[in-house]
Amino acid sequence: MLGEVKVDHVQNKPIHPAVRKLMLVNAIRSIGKGMMIVILALYLGALGWSSVAIGSVLAAGGLLGVLLAPFIGVFSDRSGRKPFVLFSELLTAGCALIGILSTSPVLLFIAITLAGFGKADAGSSSPFAPVEQAWLASFIPATERGRVYSLNNALSFFGMAMGALLIGTLSTGGNHISGISSYRLAFYFTFVFSLVTTLIILTIREESSIKQQESRHEEFGSEETGNREENIIKEENAAILKLALINVLNGIAIGLTGPMMSYWFSVKFGVSSTQIGGTLAMTFFATGVASILQARHSHKHGTVQSVVFIRFIASLLLILMPIISSYALVSIVYILRTALNRGTQGAQQALSVSLTRGKRRGFASSINLFSMRLPISIGPYIAGYLYGLGSLSLPFYLASGLQFSFAFLYGKIFSSYDARMKVNVSSG
Repeated sequence: MLGEVKVDHVQNKPIHPAVRKLMLVNAIRSIGKGMMIVILALYLGALGWSSVAIGSVLAAGGLLGVLLAPFIGVFSDRSGRKPFVLFSELLTAGCALIGILSTSPVLLFIAITLAGFGKADAGSSSPFAPVEQAWLASFIPATERGRVYSLNNALSFFGMAMGALLIGTLSTGGNHISGISSYRLAFYFTFVFSLVTTLIILTIREESSIKQQESRHEEFGSEETGNREENIIKEENAAILKLALINVLNGIAIGLTGPMMSYWFSVKFGVSSTQIGGTLAMTFFATGVASILQARHSHKHGTVQSVVFIRFIASLLLILMPIISSYALVSIVYILRTALNRGTQGAQQALSVSLTRGKRRGFASSINLFSMRLPISIGPYIAGYLYGLGSLSLPFYLASGLQFSFAFLYGKIFSSYDARMKVNVSSG
């Protein structure tokens, strides 16, 4: 028995059929997300929307997702994951249908806000992403989550890259394709994709995901059989709070650079939107590759340590960006740095859903998302203010310092997680 468990730790376990289906759903959904990222703002601009209105609807979608995620996560802990994930896909289909049938500003605003169209959030079904992550975790042993979540993250970015390239290719064929505006093709594709993902989700059995592994000997590797329920909850809450607090550092750092990169490229180097678009598409592909490499690194060296090592490297690369004077070179650094940074998202998600028992994973994942997305919304305002003062470099230095701090604290606080996983497996 012991020998079998040790072998499982060394070798990759087969991926559960339900996990494969959820990963397929994520990949298909991400294609539509990639299309929307490229085309949505252009479509709204063609309809006569002002830049303020376009920014407002994108911000509204992000804010709604952040505010609803904690509530949805908690409710899913009590009533199950499948209904929420299913509702998410049907909601997306309905919102895409509005985009197909109507150009009404009010209806489009509602549809874009509810579905979160146009946001580069790695293909997630935000604000239902925490539910999907928690459901995914119920089928995956704790020791395999870093690997599987990283692979799932890779599929997100490959899907987004595919969607961006596909809609770009189709749009070059003219303003209309088979009588359909090239701008509105993304809504048609998203509608069909959502129906397909809905059918896939219907084939997945819940398998009592909330009740699964509910014994007091949880996968976190500690012997808490004799502890009271209140003590267990306090320990879980303390771990979640620590993760949320250091996530704030990372969130602000992302907000300082990510959302304003197109503007920074344009102001500093005077490049066109086509050049910037090519850089972003290559970034999606590179991130997918980085996520696959992260999956292997996470399985070999541990989820936490792999994140810390890679994030330190990414922070160093961030310092170089404002120093480089060539757009070609800075694009290479940006692609590499962003791929490394985003490539760790799967491993970070794996940790967040492993800090609690199964019945509270939706809550844990929701807090993780909330603590990241809310600070991200602050960063662009700080960066915009600094850019207005003529400082095109300071946001990068600030972001690098914040991400260094995040990596250091992440490793210091959660380094015991990897050790506990090894002890749990070897004592199985």
